[in-house]
Order: sequence, then structure tokens, then C-alpha cells
Amino acid sequence: MRQYLYIIIALITSTITAQTELTRGPYLQIGTPTSILIRWRTNIPTESTVNFGTSLGNLNHTISNSTLNTDHEILLDGLTENTTYYYEIFDMNGVYVSESINQYIKTAPLVGDKQFVRAWILGDAGTGNLNQEKVRDAYYDYVNNTVSHQGQTDMMLFLGDNAYDDGTDSEYQTGMFDVYHEQLKKTVAWSTLGNHEGHTANSFTQSGPYYDIFSLPKAAESGGIPSGTEAYYSFDYANIHFIVLESHQLYNDTTQMEWCTADIQTTSQDWIVAIFHHPPYTKGSHNSDTEPELIAMRENFLPILEDNGVDLVLSGHSHSYERSFYLNGHYGKSYTFNGDRHTVGYNGCLSGKSDTEDNAYLKRETDTKGAVYITTGSAGKISGGSLNHRAMYASLNQLGSCVLEVNSDGNIGQNLTVKFINDTGIISDYFTIHKTNAEIPGSDANNRNILKVYPVPVNTLLNIDLTGNDSIYTIRFFNAIGELIKEDKNQVIDVSNLASGAYFLEIISRKEKFYKKIIVK
Repeated sequence: MRQYLYIIIALITSTITAQTELTRGPYLQIGTPTSILIRWRTNIPTESTVNFGTSLGNLNHTISNSTLNTDHEILLDGLTENTTYYYEIFDMNGVYVSESINQYIKTAPLVGDKQFVRAWILGDAGTGNLNQEKVRDAYYDYVNNTVSHQGQTDMMLFLGDNAYDDGTDSEYQTGMFDVYHEQLKKTVAWSTLGNHEGHTANSFTQSGPYYDIFSLPKAAESGGIPSGTEAYYSFDYANIHFIVLESHQLYNDTTQMEWCTADIQTTSQDWIVAIFHHPPYTKGSHNSDTEPELIAMRENFLPILEDNGVDLVLSGHSHSYERSFYLNGHYGKSYTFNGDRHTVGYNGCLSGKSDTEDNAYLKRETDTKGAVYITTGSAGKISGGSLNHRAMYASLNQLGSCVLEVNSDGNIGQNLTVKFINDTGIISDYFTIHKTNAEIPGSDANNRNILKVYPVPVNTLLNIDLTGNDSIYTIRFFNAIGELIKEDKNQVIDVSNLASGAYFLEIISRKEKFYKKIIVK
């Protein structure tokens, strides 16, 4: 009996004296102008408490959750846009993640603000080996020594296959958290599902390690319209709209297609960037002429994206770097690509390098056509391939990652520049898209001469006018979480019984669909 009592006392003493240790993170998720989610993991269950403030040594705000967990999530909200907050993490035994000059969150700018933005783009990174570390260090050297906005990284964009071979929790520890710890604790990470994560994750049920690790904005917490799923979503940062699609299991999913159409037609952001794992054009370690996911993304989603003004499409999967000309309308196999027919503008068939005679690619105020497609899947390995897709300006069998930078042209326009930085720190390829006034409305603007919805905001009667050789069939109202609230067939609709807030309209005519966002007061 005495022996058992000693064992019990020893166990209790061990539990009481066990020190909390950080085993993962912290890492940042779902950033907005006024909030951010901090996640981390500990060796023992403990409460979750974060102190934060705008200056070191004065962390005068606290948010806490007394529930004992090993996987922790704390939402910091009520924040000020475009502001840096330092933080520390502690429990009843004291601080175990100390404040630091290199540990902070920076809230997003207000949606629509025009300012410098930098994103680090990582495709197929998660090997957990020296190749991955060399690519990481090359980017760190670039961002810490660049003349413009030194040290600034506003987001990390993971293009899938973040953890080899199967996207398990332990592989994520080795392939992502151990490698990028210093950046993840101060930069919001966004991701799309890759085929290797798909070995252990299910997008239909949003289950598996990938969905456990990432918190993604299915309810439009960071902009766009609600998708209702973490498998695909959108977010806004400054004047850029990002659309993140799922290409592994949902490449033929009509619900994703309908959401993508509604989301891109609703945005009024100046720049539109789409992200998904399986590239529509590649001749690297994968072949976009023969593989069903790649063909389906090209045929199903590119027409939606291009018809509505997408500027840049980012994918991984092939372990190489391939960058297209300035394209529109190429949905067939590689041998059908025709530079005269499928490139845009006077220099779409050239390099897009603004510091050469080729000049930057140009997108004027009313243009929707013209996008660059990048396959960048060599942040952890290279695997060769013929690298001879006709749509590509550059095809490189090099380790590396990409950096996206949006900045002012010094006048009323903006430049979007993407650079491929290889593992030795050399910028092996780059290009720029220039917008004369950084206001490209997309196809929603093209619809404006056909469809008018007014007044907005509305509190009684909503008018819907459709001109031209077409007529309205039905109008559906969806609330902010995607629930169908109201359906009508009239062009003047009484909305006085709707609760105040934002609604998304699906307007179905005899010939096509339109999507509009309204505010009911």
C-alpha cells in the first residue's frame, strides 16, 4: 500500500513541477486589419495567455483562455490596422515565450490601401533538408539586405507539399515549423493543399493534419465572400485580392467553381492573385498535357479567372521554376499555344522586364485580359523534366523561391514585380506588371453597363436593372455565412424585412450569372 502511495505522490509532484516548454510555434494565422490568430503547441496541457503591446517592455494588453490545452489558439482582436504589436506567452508558472524585437504581429492595412507589399512564395518546400535551408537562407539574405523596405515580409504563401512525404503532423514539424520558425512567429502564413498533404487530409470533410495545423478563413474573416470551407477561401491585403483554390481533390467541384466566380466578381481590389497547387502549364517533373488535375484546373478555372481580371497565378507541384509570357485564353495542350493569339498587348510575348527594352507588361484601366502563370515548386527539391512548355518565357531547373512585391510607380500607378531567387541568392528571373492607375475593376465593371443594382446601401426597395438583349430569371440573397435567405424574381424587391448587414446576390439571367454585394441598413 505504501509503495502505491509513493507512486501517486511522485506522479502528482512530477505534474506540479513540470515546466511548460514550447514544442511548436508560435505561428500566425488569419490576419486582418483588426485581428490575428496566434497558435502554438506545448509539451504539457496548460492555459493559454498572451501579453501584447505596441512597444517592448510595455505589453499592456492580455488575452487568456483558462482551458488546459497542448495545442493553443488565441485571437487578438480590437487591434489597429497597419500596426506592430510585440507579444509574449505565459502560464501560471511564468513566461515561457519571451518578448523579442523579432517576435511580433503586424496587422494588415485597410482593404484598398495602396502601399508597398511583399510576399514570400514557397512551393513544394517541405523536404526538411539542406536544400530547403539554402533556399530559406537565400531569401533571408535578400530581404535583410535589400535597399527597399529592408526586413519586411508581409505574408508567407505556401503552395502545397509543405511536408514530405505524406503531410503528417511530425513531417510538418520537420518540414515547416523547424525550418521557418523565425519567420512564422512574425508573419502570417497562408496555404493551399498539395497532393502530398492529400495522402493524410480530406478536403471534403476538412480533416487530417493539414486542416488541424492551418486555420483558414472560411467565413470571409479576411475579406472576399464566405466559402464555408477551409479547402478554398480568399483574403484581402492592402489593395490585393488573393483567391486560394483546392486543386487536389476538388478540381472538378462545381461548388468551388461557383464560389470562385462569385468571389472574383465581387472584389473591387486593384490586383487579383490566384493560388493553387497543380499548375495549368508545366513541363517539369509533371506534365500539364497529360495529368487530369492540371488539365481540369486549366479548363475549369482559368476561364473564370481570366474573364474577371486575374493578374497572377501561382502554383507548385513541378519541382522547377517556370514563368509564362503575358497570357490570356490558352486552355489547350502545350503544342496549341500560339504567341500571336495567346499573348496580350504589344510586349506580351517578351520578357516583361521593366529595366530592359522589353518593358513591363501593361494593364490599362479597363483591361481584364493579361496574366502571368508561375510554377514554382523548387523550394525544397528539383526534379528536372523537359522544361519546354511553349507558353513559358523562363524554365529553370533550379532550387529557389519567389518574392512578390507591389509598390508605387512614383506617380498614380503601381507595379507588381515577381522575382525568382535561387538557392545561391541570384535573381534568376523577374518581371513586372504595370497598372496605369492601379484600378482594374475586372468583369464586374464590364457588367456595369448591363446590370445595375441600387441603391446601395438599401433599407427598403432594391432595384435591379438589366439592359441589353437579356432578362432576369431569378435573384438569390445569401448572408455572410453563405446561407440562402431570400429568393425573388422581381426587378424591384422589398428588403425591409432583412436584418442589417452584408448580403451577396446571385442574379441569374436567361444567358448568364452575375454576383453583387449589397449592404442593408
